[in-house]
Amino acid sequence: MPDRSVPVAVVGTLNLDLVVTVDRRPQVGETVMGRGLTERPGGKGANQARATGAGGAMVGVVGDDDAGRLMTRALAEAGVDVTHVTTSPTVSGRAIVEVDAAGDNRIVVIAGANHDLSADQVVAALDALDPQVVLTQLESPLEVTEAVAGWSRGHGRRFILNPSPAVELDPQLLASADPLVVNAGEARFYAGAGSEDPVVLVNRLLERATSVVMTLGGDGTVVAADGRIERIETQKVDVVDTTGAGDHFVGVLATLLAEGQGLVQAATAATRAATELVATPLSARF
Repeated sequence: MPDRSVPVAVVGTLNLDLVVTVDRRPQVGETVMGRGLTERPGGKGANQARATGAGGAMVGVVGDDDAGRLMTRALAEAGVDVTHVTTSPTVSGRAIVEVDAAGDNRIVVIAGANHDLSADQVVAALDALDPQVVLTQLESPLEVTEAVAGWSRGHGRRFILNPSPAVELDPQLLASADPLVVNAGEARFYAGAGSEDPVVLVNRLLERATSVVMTLGGDGTVVAADGRIERIETQKVDVVDTTGAGDHFVGVLATLLAEGQGLVQAATAATRAATELVATPLSARF
C-alpha cells in the first residue's frame, strides 16, 4: 500500500545552476566579459517540482555535498515532498547558464549524481507516493524515463513527458504521453518535419502521442487533443530572464491537470504563469 497519495510526482534532475549574465553570448573562440555570477537551485526536474508548489513530490538524486543539501532544502522550503530525493557519493549535478541582455539563455549540464537515479528507485518511490500525475523529462538515464512511463501505464495514472533534451525515443514511450510537452525545436525533432508551422507540427505529433502541448515563448502555446487544436495567446511583457520558464510551465500544467482542469484550461493558466516568470529577475524567484 502507498504511504500516501500526492497530486504530482516529478521524476528528474536536480542541478546547482551557475548563472552568468553577459551583454551578448560569445562566438566560437571569443571571450566576453560577464556582468554577474549567481548560484541557485535548478535542474529541469527540480524546477518543475518547485512549480507544483505545496503537495508535489520530487524523485531524484543529489550528491552528499553542500550543493545537494542546498537544493534539497530549497525544494522542502517550497513545500515539495523530498522524502524520495536520495544522496549519492557522486558530486551533485551542475548547470552552466549564460543569460544575455535579451533574457535568452544557453545552458550546459553536468549530470553528476543525477546519473545515479535508477529505475528500481523510481518505481519504489512512485509506489510509495501513488501520484495522480507523473511528470518527467530526458535529463535522467533513459531507463528511468521508461520506468516512469511503464509505472504510469500500469497504474492508470496520467503521464506527462517533457522530452528534453531531444533524443530518439521508443514509439510506445511517446504514445504514453498525455500530454507530450515540447518547444518549437523539440516539436520539429519529434515530428520529423522541417515545417515551421505549429499546426502542421502538432498534427504530426498527434500521430505519436495522445495529446500535445507546444510552447512558443512570446508567441503563446498550441494545444492539440481530441482532434482539436487550440491556440493560446500570451501577454506581451518585458523579458528579464527566460531561464526555467519552460520548466515552470510544465510544473504548473501538471498541477492543474491533477486538480481536474481540462488541458486547454490548464495550458492557458500555465502560459500566464510562465509569462509572469520571464518578467521576474532570478533574484526575486527564490
